[in-house]
Amino acid sequence: MRNVLFGLLYLGLTSLAYSQEIPTSIDFKEVKLIGVTVTPLNTTYLRKVQDKNTPELVKKLENTAARFDVTEASIYDGNHEGYEVIFEQTNGRIIATYDQNGKIVSSFERFTNLNLPPPVRNNIAREYPGWVVHKDAYLVSYYVDSEHVKKVYKIQIRKDNERKNIRCTVEGEIL
Repeated sequence: MRNVLFGLLYLGLTSLAYSQEIPTSIDFKEVKLIGVTVTPLNTTYLRKVQDKNTPELVKKLENTAARFDVTEASIYDGNHEGYEVIFEQTNGRIIATYDQNGKIVSSFERFTNLNLPPPVRNNIAREYPGWVVHKDAYLVSYYVDSEHVKKVYKIQIRKDNERKNIRCTVEGEIL
């Protein structure tokens, strides 16, 4: 039995010692893509609405809105000043307005039941010790001509039988 075990162990180790030959040169061939459509992202929109504290679920829907090409939509005819498109997911919604060229000119976003970013959580814990977050909503208002984007968390906190509604900025500043 011992000899069989050593035999299997030897056989297993010798198979690991065998290696494959690695090619010394690799030939790369040019590939031409046919039928590829490249559309620009609404990078101005993304730069203004997203930051390091933006929850991942929010980023996902904002990226979808930024990548949407309104000029490919069946209703698009180029004769209207703007096109309103609604993007929805389980806990959020974006109402985006696109111009004739497909650029996002405004958006209103509402998301609920998110993981609050650390600055918001930390300030609530510091300002309201013992209170628990019961409900939350994250609101974003974007206008292309505006310097700043309005991003606010509306939060309901509870302790015992008391309730308080507070508003926080993305940086955690309580308003």
